[in-house]
Amino acid sequence: MKHYRIILVSVLLAMAGRILADNRSVVGDVTGDGYVNAADVTALADFVLGRGELVNEAAANVNGDATVDIADVAALINIVGRTGNRSELISLINDNAKALADALKSESLNATSQAFAQLMSLIELDKNFIANINTLFKAISQRNAQLSLTPVKAGSELAEMGYLAYMTVDTGGYGVRVIFDGKGGCRVLSADNLEFIFPATVDGIGTTLFKVIIKNSNNCYQTVADAKLPNVEHLALINRLPKSFTMTLTALIDKKEQTLSESVVSLELPETPESDYVRLDASSFRITGKQSTYLNDKDASALDFSLSMEDANMDFDYSFMCDGEEIVTNNAQMVLSQAGSFMGQMSLDAFNIADLKSFTIRVLNDLTLSGSIANGAAFAADYAQAIKDRQSDDSADALYELVESLNSSSIIQLTSDKIAMPEPVRLCLVKKDNLYTIEPGIKDIYSDDVIPISQLVDSQVMEQFNKPFNQSFTPSGNSAGSVLRFYSTFMRMLPLTGGK
Repeated sequence: MKHYRIILVSVLLAMAGRILADNRSVVGDVTGDGYVNAADVTALADFVLGRGELVNEAAANVNGDATVDIADVAALINIVGRTGNRSELISLINDNAKALADALKSESLNATSQAFAQLMSLIELDKNFIANINTLFKAISQRNAQLSLTPVKAGSELAEMGYLAYMTVDTGGYGVRVIFDGKGGCRVLSADNLEFIFPATVDGIGTTLFKVIIKNSNNCYQTVADAKLPNVEHLALINRLPKSFTMTLTALIDKKEQTLSESVVSLELPETPESDYVRLDASSFRITGKQSTYLNDKDASALDFSLSMEDANMDFDYSFMCDGEEIVTNNAQMVLSQAGSFMGQMSLDAFNIADLKSFTIRVLNDLTLSGSIANGAAFAADYAQAIKDRQSDDSADALYELVESLNSSSIIQLTSDKIAMPEPVRLCLVKKDNLYTIEPGIKDIYSDDVIPISQLVDSQVMEQFNKPFNQSFTPSGNSAGSVLRFYSTFMRMLPLTGGK
């Protein structure tokens, strides 16, 4: 694959496997030929062993301890090795960035991300929306539950629990259509399924009406919860929770309703063989899903994701496929700030973590970004603050402090199957048009400067894949994340109570 030229000449020289010297005092250039390479390692080793002289002895104290010895040889070997390693890494970054840019021309995935993001914005625009919908669902639930009031059979499991009667709430039975006006208002009508109709402006489609349809499966969990009503402790409330549902996103295009995305999401809750019921206060659960997106026959993509929790430990995985090729995979192992029940965790932001024990993001089955983050909740808060405050020079000092805080709590490295050693990754500030932004970068071998990875990639390639990548995989536009956030919001609407 064609290698793309690096924009900055200084970066290219720093990474090309040999460093051009402006004078004879460049650290490591003991031969004085203007380059730091294997010849310098040999010359320095011979000098330390007393077998030769150095042309440029001033450059021999590589580790800066004022003594020239075998430690300087080891330090120089590391520099020369990393220099060649970095040269190969930069070529790989460029090659993979170009291939990723070509693969990420997924208009349907971007449309899905944008549409769900705007739907969430409309929901959040009305601060009382969730409360109002919750009240509506509660009224529907109570009405249906009262109609289902049934005496408990003698000798049954419910009878052994001490209940005399039970009511059933089918959480898949909400026939509601919510129509947003785009200005913070909405109206609610009856429908066959749960539907959200809203206006949105999406790249490649324009401004039109979109619709999210949630259709539950008939396969449900039977769960027992307290009625939590005074003087009715004898009454069991049975919630029927769907084991899976289908979420479909459609758009009105050329006066025809066209499917943009379809997600099939499944729930797994622990079931005990000796019981007919599961508990909503279970400390473990698993959500799996597959999101298929398509805008035309030539643009097919699929996103598989899973989210599982065991006590306070949570795992998240996703894999993005485009036209049958694996483009991006991600795995993250998190520790939540506190253990909680299934419903309790879905009522919270599942990604407000205490620690990110490990994460791995692999691009095109080659480049891998991996690491860990201590105190993830503080990291997320600092990162959000840094993004919020990136404005003018006035905020530079505060932003530098935030970046240092982010780097102190994270360990991140970039690797490839084709290079010899991992490259440490640091977050850095980049100034563009008098505004600051935070980007990942790798340290220059000969200084403490951090070079943004974006500056190591051909500018045309960066421009080509920046927009679709941001829309598809960043927290603000992640398609799977949008589905999960909407699902989490949807679960908060349901009037389900905790376990007994």
